[in-house]
Amino acid sequence: MAPATTTEEQALAKQAQEVLEGTPYACSELSALGGGTANFLYRGILRQPSPDTTSTSTSSSPGTVIVKLSTDYVAINRAFPLDVTRCFAEKSMLEALDGFPRRVSTGVGDAHLHHVIVKAPRLYHFDPVAHIQVLEDFHDTKDLTTVLVSPDVAAILPGPRATSVGRAVGAWLRGFHGWSSEVAQADLVRRVGSNAGMRRLKCLITYDSFLEILDRHPETVEGHRETLEKVRKTMQYEFERPPVADQPNCGLIHGDFWGGNVLLPSNAQGDITALNELFIIDWENVQFGHRAVDIGGFLGDLYERFHFKGVEESLPAMEGFIAGYGPVSEDLAYAIAIHAGVHLICWYYRRDRNAPLPYLLPIVLKALTIGRDLMLMGWARDRKGLQSSILGSMFEDGNLL
Repeated sequence: MAPATTTEEQALAKQAQEVLEGTPYACSELSALGGGTANFLYRGILRQPSPDTTSTSTSSSPGTVIVKLSTDYVAINRAFPLDVTRCFAEKSMLEALDGFPRRVSTGVGDAHLHHVIVKAPRLYHFDPVAHIQVLEDFHDTKDLTTVLVSPDVAAILPGPRATSVGRAVGAWLRGFHGWSSEVAQADLVRRVGSNAGMRRLKCLITYDSFLEILDRHPETVEGHRETLEKVRKTMQYEFERPPVADQPNCGLIHGDFWGGNVLLPSNAQGDITALNELFIIDWENVQFGHRAVDIGGFLGDLYERFHFKGVEESLPAMEGFIAGYGPVSEDLAYAIAIHAGVHLICWYYRRDRNAPLPYLLPIVLKALTIGRDLMLMGWARDRKGLQSSILGSMFEDGNLL
């Protein structure tokens, strides 16, 4: 991978600062933020706080903004081209989400989480030529993945609280999927659903890749290749067919729904505070697709933290998420199992591919095998087998429509 040089990054930051001069979002300083892979992210200190940046969120900072600059390549790898029009899809989506109902109820557990506000950042300004977005800054937050892998996770998110966080995220996602399928959002689907570059990318890093990964360890494919090939071709088609209303279990999806894009409020010391707000960020992958991509991706991501890092709190978060999203059809449940399996397998490529495996081979093989078996059971509609899997509660009697 060949990231942009320091000189190039400095030039981009200067360009962004110059573009924002003369707007209400002119910044006296831009500081590069870590964590972004596709875009260049900065925290900007406003020369003058704008009335637009006043928010009811206690985690939002009126004196700072997030400046997101998109290019036609991946920020951490100049050799990887990426469709820059993704920022137009994100702009349209964020404008629509500004009016999305976002109060959800967990119904159980932590008193702070009976009612949770879940929201996306506000878009303050967009420059269509420079491909720059100015976004609401949730300054005092940590992403869920960072919290889960922290050494203090047992104190921060004990079981009941992890369950409640998962339930809140699941309830919000169910609401988003339903809202985005309403007739009132038909024009939004037409504008952002095709997001062709990101649809191709999502397919590339999932269904185009999982069999290639398994082939690196032939024992995981032996006796299953024909079925896995069928799964690949069928699911690849989901990314190729045009957005059409009334396709079962399809609609607008976030497209990159994992713990790193869920923010939890923290205090100045970085400690997680009362969890009465959650924030969903990074909407450039929004696309028309199968809802299993969002649901299975999130569940696969949570399980990944348990499998490789031993994060016990991931398991109640998974259970809470399944309960929060609520009952699903059998067709959707089996597709979720397939995508959760693909997501777990494709962990293999969400790391430096040229580096040695970061975990012992038996641990890696077990993850690949679990992912493969989820795919096979989902494809075979093996409800009994899935009831004994990491997704068992989804396949209980009361959770299937």
